[in-house]
Amino acid sequence: MVKLSFMGGCHRVGGNAVLVKSDQANLLLEYGVKPGTPPDFPGHVRAKDVDGIVIGHAHLDHSGGVPLFYLSEKKPYFATRATSELTKILVKDMIKLNSYYLPFEYLELDKMQECRNDIGYGQEVKMKDIEFSLMDAGHIPGSGMVDISVNGKKILYTSDFNTIPTRICNNARLPKKKYDAVIIESTYAMHEHPERKQLEEEFLREIKAINNNGGKVLIPAFAVGRSHEMISILHAHRFEGYVLLDGMARAVNEVMLSDPDAVKTPQTYSKSMAGIHEIRGWRDRRQALRKADVIVAPSGMLQGGTAMFYMEKLALGSENGVFLVSFQVPGTGGARLLETGLFPIREKEEKVAAKVKHFDFSSHSGKTPLQQFLRGLKGKPDVYVVHGEEESCDFLAEWVRDELDMKGVAPNQGEEFTV
Repeated sequence: MVKLSFMGGCHRVGGNAVLVKSDQANLLLEYGVKPGTPPDFPGHVRAKDVDGIVIGHAHLDHSGGVPLFYLSEKKPYFATRATSELTKILVKDMIKLNSYYLPFEYLELDKMQECRNDIGYGQEVKMKDIEFSLMDAGHIPGSGMVDISVNGKKILYTSDFNTIPTRICNNARLPKKKYDAVIIESTYAMHEHPERKQLEEEFLREIKAINNNGGKVLIPAFAVGRSHEMISILHAHRFEGYVLLDGMARAVNEVMLSDPDAVKTPQTYSKSMAGIHEIRGWRDRRQALRKADVIVAPSGMLQGGTAMFYMEKLALGSENGVFLVSFQVPGTGGARLLETGLFPIREKEEKVAAKVKHFDFSSHSGKTPLQQFLRGLKGKPDVYVVHGEEESCDFLAEWVRDELDMKGVAPNQGEEFTV
């Protein structure tokens, strides 16, 4: 017998958590948070009821709650080396910013590192009667889909995945296996992403137009992956200007340079990073800003981070540009900027004079690739849809039922299903 308990990420983006229960073991697939003040955790899972944890990738909505399992227990957790290193960076930052609201401290993060098991793609792990391995998910460096075999049943958990190759990640491939159950994300189940090649060309054109006019371009970007993807795009298009990289993206870059398995083409990636200027401190930041043509800095949604310093310096100059390259969650600084053209500068709402533009560089599969992935699955697995806004989850589950004539469910938190 195998049961799936959906503890988080149901009808929403954030806080993924699925418990796989077999006759002998309980394997927890991720335990994320929904970032906010305070951060929001998935449904309660007792540490003593878990035999092990798998983290698909480092983003906090998939990894941020895992330190909870080290308050009183020492449970093994499994991830790629890059995921483990990046999780450490992101959770440390979350504790620094939110420690008042969190039920754990740096001590639990240290304990978690002691229980860490780094695994490569395709490496089989056996835990009582459950066997699992990771496959490249193509989402961010180190990301994995989880392939599980238990009591004769085969289960696929996609976590976040992307079937379109990017500059720094290989694309996720359709597995050849026949699954009994597939748990799939639905972030962009109702949205098509633009064609990548044309998007990159437009992005470069817009940057050059602003530089040629004497302006500077700020690219607020996620610290994990997106910042580095942007620099890799500039390098691939032989951009000659002066590029700055700032904020937490620098620590992430060190992980990516030290782990060749984390990036698609390690040598090309090293070359793209060799030509940029990494900010070392405040004096450096002010001096480098004068020379800069392009600044890549977190946070990607303009909710803090070093991007705020650059917004203050550049937003009021009509010759400059602010190019958002990440999804903007409603209510964030970036979302408000796109909607209203306003941004708080020195604590006063100001009309932004710089050119503001959004480029849809996503690391998730869009509507058509999601549907193609599901169409390509062998057999007739039961499909469980998570990690999307309510309408996205319901839309994809309904599409599975109507178009593929398979069981398609968008579970509610706390629901349990037998495979």
